[in-house]
Amino acid sequence: MTSTISKLLLAAIGLSVAVGCTRTPEWTLFYVADNPEHAERAIASANMVQTDFILGYFDTLEQCQAKGTGMLRLQGSSMPAAQAFVCAQQCQVDDNEQLHCQRQVLGGAMDAL
Repeated sequence: MTSTISKLLLAAIGLSVAVGCTRTPEWTLFYVADNPEHAERAIASANMVQTDFILGYFDTLEQCQAKGTGMLRLQGSSMPAAQAFVCAQQCQVDDNEQLHCQRQVLGGAMDAL
């Protein structure tokens, strides 16, 4: 009896941990300043929102922008933030492997495109 209760309790804890770890991030950071080829390709396609450029996932726009700005500072990049990274909200890949996001914010700008 004690063994069964212990197994059930362990299963409940495991399930709650698994469910808590599968939360979808709200914001995705797309960053191209780390590689000139990335920047050229992003500019040529007029689209930084590509899976190749994903640098991280964040709960808030402010966290995403802080990471992008911090990366620019760490790299000593002279590239303007608006050309270096995009924070995009609720991105998903469709059946055709195309990435779609509800909203995109360039670099440090607070206004959506």
